[in-house]
Amino acid sequence: MNDIVQKNRDKNLHISWFGVDGFLILLYGIIVSVIFYAISTGNDFIFGVAIPYGVIGATTLIFLSYLVSVVRFMATHHAESKRE
Repeated sequence: MNDIVQKNRDKNLHISWFGVDGFLILLYGIIVSVIFYAISTGNDFIFGVAIPYGVIGATTLIFLSYLVSVVRFMATHHAESKRE
C-alpha cells in the first residue's frame, strides 16, 4: 500500500480522546453509572427525568458540534472555489 494512503488510513481510523469521540465514551460511562445507581436504589426520578433530559442535551450538543463542522467546511470550500 502506498505510504500516503497508509498515513491517511491510519489518521482516519484514529480515535481522538478529545472532542466528540471522547465525549461519547465519557457519556456512555456516565449513563451506565447513573442507570446502575437508579436500579440499585429504585429511584424513579432518574429514569423518568434525569436520563431522558440528559440524553436529549447530549444529543443536541453533538448535533450542534457536527453542524459547526459542516458550516466551517462549507465556508472553507466556498472560499477555495472563489479563489479559482
